Amino acid sequence: MIGRILGSFALIMACILAPASISYSQAQEAASPPDLSPWMAQPAILVFSKTRGWRHNEGIAGGDAFFTQLARQHQYGIYTTVDPSIFNPRDLAKFEVVVFNNMTGDTLNEAQEAAFENWLEGGGGWIGLHSAGDSSQSTWEWYQETLIGPRFIGHPADPQLQYARVEVLNKSHPVTAGLPTAWLHNDEWYSFDGRAQDHGMNVLIGLDESTYRPRNDVYGDVSDLRMGEGAENHPIVWSNCPGEGRAVYSAIGHMDESYEDPHYRRLLENAFSWVSGKSDPEGKGC
Repeated sequence: MIGRILGSFALIMACILAPASISYSQAQEAASPPDLSPWMAQPAILVFSKTRGWRHNEGIAGGDAFFTQLARQHQYGIYTTVDPSIFNPRDLAKFEVVVFNNMTGDTLNEAQEAAFENWLEGGGGWIGLHSAGDSSQSTWEWYQETLIGPRFIGHPADPQLQYARVEVLNKSHPVTAGLPTAWLHNDEWYSFDGRAQDHGMNVLIGLDESTYRPRNDVYGDVSDLRMGEGAENHPIVWSNCPGEGRAVYSAIGHMDESYEDPHYRRLLENAFSWVSGKSDPEGKGC
């Protein structure tokens, strides 16, 4: 009985003396960066999949598995994490390529955002997958304007996943090397408020809206998701070169099956080779 009373008293005192709750950004500031192993192979890939919105569990698992295999194939180190504290100058310097694997929400604080911006514009390589381009990162102006460009407005529902024809729009770019002119792919197709090329992006692949139903009558503010006739009016993969860096965004990748598709695997391996400078060392694709 005495032990139970003392335990209850301790719990009450802990609640009384507990500090006021801190904001998410404050918690991020207080977090210590991870201890990266000095034995991690170099160069290395960082795969980041923190979410503060919808979490694409299947797509994240597929992306993690793909880049793990890719790292092994190219004899790269790899570090997969949801810890935003790794976004600091010391740790980012250990990576040649950063992948935002279906990241959602306001996951980085201002210092971490600045560290990533400086790393990328200083010569890093970035690949963004699927929900890394949704509207949940819209408060990070540099990210939205520099890496993504157009703003996400929605995706179809009922059905959510549909087969559609994707078309290569830039056959001379290293990221599209070895791909067929077009193929059918099953995914959750994003629509945006404008064309990526109108934001200065180099459009690589587009979507033929006549081959699927671009509507969402279930939820959201926009029902009609059509962007225009012809794949050039509905870009889904594009690249650009912020500063000295290289970046590729792909709206494909909602489900793990995407990362088993041979054409998409080729595209992502090409994207890795290009953003890391292995292909196109002179930067003609910029």
